[in-house]
Amino acid sequence: MHVLKEWFGGRVRIVLLLMILFAVGVCGASIGVDLWQEWRTPPEVRVTEALQNAMAAPMYCYTGEAVRVHEGKEQVITRLKGEKNGEAVHLYGTVDVLDTELDVYQINDNFYRKDIVSGQWMQMTGQNLEATEYLMQEINPLGCLVTNDTAQVTELGKEKLNGVSCKKYQMQYSGENTFLTSVWKEFYYTVWLDKKHRLQQVELIADDHENSAEQLRLMIQFDWNAEVSEIKAPV
Repeated sequence: MHVLKEWFGGRVRIVLLLMILFAVGVCGASIGVDLWQEWRTPPEVRVTEALQNAMAAPMYCYTGEAVRVHEGKEQVITRLKGEKNGEAVHLYGTVDVLDTELDVYQINDNFYRKDIVSGQWMQMTGQNLEATEYLMQEINPLGCLVTNDTAQVTELGKEKLNGVSCKKYQMQYSGENTFLTSVWKEFYYTVWLDKKHRLQQVELIADDHENSAEQLRLMIQFDWNAEVSEIKAPV
């Protein structure tokens, strides 16, 4: 302050006021640019890019739960946690509908699966590898995130999710996951994106092809602050 007085004499207050106004103007301009870019981006593109970026992220951690709803009664199918670090993925949890646990690693093109009877780790090759790849397609909840910008998206407003300010969207899409579409139809997504346009949560509801009283409900939550350590082959 003494230095400012020496430089500007009695006009220190005016100088400080101009500095504050300049800082506010810079911040306001930055916010304005962000709002302008967001306004110009169609919600279909915004949501599709967020889903694609989540799947392509070099590191992530998520939890997923799949529930079958029949005439209002719920049955948990799976409760899974997924972690990714680079080209390595670890998927583990419970397959409640079969009353068993699941533990699978994918390290580059190699799959490792824990045998539920012996507890030993097996590296999948040949037909077992194909079966494991198909299993991953079936149980990995991220498979439902494959969409494109042809989906119909509606912005529902703002909502706080676990303390994070998000924008909420609803989307109807036919789906591209072959396993899901073989059993379910009429996919309705609710998507929550944070200020950085990162996917915080997605809820999927789909109807059964043959039984209108039966639905699938899938919930996935991402934790972008979680540290995922190096994922190594278990054997």
